[in-house]
Amino acid sequence: MKHTRGAFSALLLLSLCVSVGLGACNGEGEGETEGDTPGDCPPDDVFFEQKVWQPIASMSCYGCHNAEGTAKATRMILQGPDEDGAVEYNMELMATMAMEQVDGVSLILAKPTGTHPDGHGGGVVVKADSADYEALAEFAARVDGTFVCEDAIGDAPTCEEIGAGPRAVRRLSHVEYDNTVADLFGVAGELASQAAGFAPDNVINGFSNNASALTVSSLLAEQYREASEALAEHVVMNQAQFLGCDPADGQSCVESFVRSFGAKAFRRPVTDDEVARYSGLYDAVSAEDGFDEGLRWVVSAMLQSPNFLYRTELGEHVGEGVYELTPHEVASELSYLILGTAPDSELMSLADDGTILEPAVLEAEAQRLLADPRSDRTLERFVDEWLGIDLLPIVTRDPMLYPEFTPEIRQAMLGEIHRVVSEVFNGGGTLGDLMTANFTYATDGLASYYGMSGGGEPDAEGFRRIELDGATYGGLMTLGAMNAAHAKPTSSSPIHRGVMVRERFLCQHLPPPPPSLDTSPPAVDPSLSTRERYAQHSEDPACGGCHELIDPIGFGFEHFDAIGRYRDQDGEHPVDAAGEILRSASSDGVFDGAGEMQELLAGSDDLHGCYTKLWMEHSLGAEVDGSLGCVEDDLLVQFLDAGGQLDSLVMALVRSPHFVIRGGGSSGGGDTGDSGDSGDSGDSGGTGDTGMDSGMDSGDSGDSGMDSGDSGGEPGGSDGIEVEVVIDSMWGEGQCNTVHVHNVTDAPIMWQVEMTLPGTLQNHWNAKVTLDGLDAVFVGEDYNATVDAQGTTSFGFCVAY
Repeated sequence: MKHTRGAFSALLLLSLCVSVGLGACNGEGEGETEGDTPGDCPPDDVFFEQKVWQPIASMSCYGCHNAEGTAKATRMILQGPDEDGAVEYNMELMATMAMEQVDGVSLILAKPTGTHPDGHGGGVVVKADSADYEALAEFAARVDGTFVCEDAIGDAPTCEEIGAGPRAVRRLSHVEYDNTVADLFGVAGELASQAAGFAPDNVINGFSNNASALTVSSLLAEQYREASEALAEHVVMNQAQFLGCDPADGQSCVESFVRSFGAKAFRRPVTDDEVARYSGLYDAVSAEDGFDEGLRWVVSAMLQSPNFLYRTELGEHVGEGVYELTPHEVASELSYLILGTAPDSELMSLADDGTILEPAVLEAEAQRLLADPRSDRTLERFVDEWLGIDLLPIVTRDPMLYPEFTPEIRQAMLGEIHRVVSEVFNGGGTLGDLMTANFTYATDGLASYYGMSGGGEPDAEGFRRIELDGATYGGLMTLGAMNAAHAKPTSSSPIHRGVMVRERFLCQHLPPPPPSLDTSPPAVDPSLSTRERYAQHSEDPACGGCHELIDPIGFGFEHFDAIGRYRDQDGEHPVDAAGEILRSASSDGVFDGAGEMQELLAGSDDLHGCYTKLWMEHSLGAEVDGSLGCVEDDLLVQFLDAGGQLDSLVMALVRSPHFVIRGGGSSGGGDTGDSGDSGDSGDSGGTGDTGMDSGMDSGDSGDSGMDSGDSGGEPGGSDGIEVEVVIDSMWGEGQCNTVHVHNVTDAPIMWQVEMTLPGTLQNHWNAKVTLDGLDAVFVGEDYNATVDAQGTTSFGFCVAY
């Protein structure tokens, strides 16, 4: 049934009939809805508050579009969240913007997407294919009376109807590739870590395993070929280990090998057609070059097949747009979810006879895999990317100021946080327990670095469990890795740490600064503390709208210096770590220090909802949107019912309909076609074109057009300048970066940075730029053209791929 919303809210229509002359002022459209508004089509005021104001306008617009902000001269001056009647006022104001069109596009869509002929002072803050864009588009349609609410759109069942999201094809991430190779071939060392040298995987919302971003560039295709040849050589040199037959039998031996090895590599039985195809390849090569060369080509071809490089969650159509995943798809889904590698022989056996689909068996296997020590590496990978600490080994810190921040200390910090999370997770602990943990793990070197003593017996890598009293260290947010990863080269950074909490603990994403805004960090002034310098910075009305969301949170970490050590003094100044969380849904409050902030967040619905969302994105390899919204809702309910027990999310997902069925359509990997009745999803055409041609050995890799997985070519700077590029955000169509320019000499330098951009420049700030294609030369603006001796300045830019 369709529900036409021909009339907007009465209050808004009264306002609009004066300003824009809506037909509804004459009663047109009133009473045109058919029946009650369904649950997924809320009333206009509720929709605006929940889908437009809270996630978009208050976070991405209000910072500039307020009475003192950089957009104060525009027509859209929003009221602040604390002002009485702000939501209603802002809804009316934004509705007038929505009614105005430029080239047939609502102003409320053209401006934030940067497609308005006059551009947008704040740059691109909403992507055209994002959930935020869809929300703004629906708001505009509600305003002009064209919005149509449908209980079900098209033939495909919705997530709400079947409790499951769309079908998917997922390329192995580089981590999964190495894990799979290690288990498939029983190798370690260089052969099991080849993906470390591959072209980097794209990062979406902090995660490197998003299926839609795991494309195959020509460079990566070539690297796959080289890796397959190295592994094929290993098989040829160790035939007794892999063949299980006599090479003198020639083709029959190879056919036997293809069936046994192929079942492990493809994670499902190999079809007769596939056996014939690979046997034909062996015949063609071995006729001239012998058995070993024929075998080498067969192994290399199988390792370049989409059947190895991709895993499918396509299923078999059972009617009404519902697809049941095959037993082998479910076995792979479970193994990669928990272990990050291919299913073992026990899982494959359960898939072969179909019993893996029995709920009790599936749950028992999930518990078995959770008890496997290899599950820790999947947990560690999630933690590293959730908290943004995966870059800890390479973040720049001034060696003159912090000589003790050695590679060994950095690795020990990662070992510390991994062990703390593992103990809470594997011990049945909750998210609240993790936030407020009163213990840590440290090597003797790390304990000395922190000023700790005591502890139990060391483990194999020298880590001792140490009880904490909470006076200095204690809880997730006080761990060294958290604070050392989010700082500046020469000091702590309230901005970096505040953004980290806002985006990774509250899931409130902030837009990049407007191009015209000077975002240089406050100048170093020994007479001021870090807090005092940044307080002056955020008091600028042009900056305050956003920085009130960031800095008061970041100040709570001021007891921790740039390398994660506790301090009571910031230079000669006593530390003031009082802070506040503002404009959240359920976490607002004041605190003094990271310890109190942890307590505030530990019981917050915001934190539990955000953790569920980010864990889902990592586990499903997809951004959580409307097609997966019902799965997210179900997992969050179960997570809260379990008191926030960390491992409960794994079991909730395994028990969910999404784990064994899917709706029509697909996500990730392109057009997937039909999986067929054998689960054959690759060379025989089962998945269609997934971005990589199955004949990869011929060099045709389905080049994705551009390798967008990094921040561009290696940057170069003036003599005496060191350049650090930080990827602030990355999505499927582009990225935004901050570039730190460090003067490592004892004299001022007029700086210049040269680099090849990873895409077309969209906007930039704190620098002037000269372009030659993608080659860019950046120099400073008048206010930051010279960087002081041993000083730092920064600029930034955004590109579209």
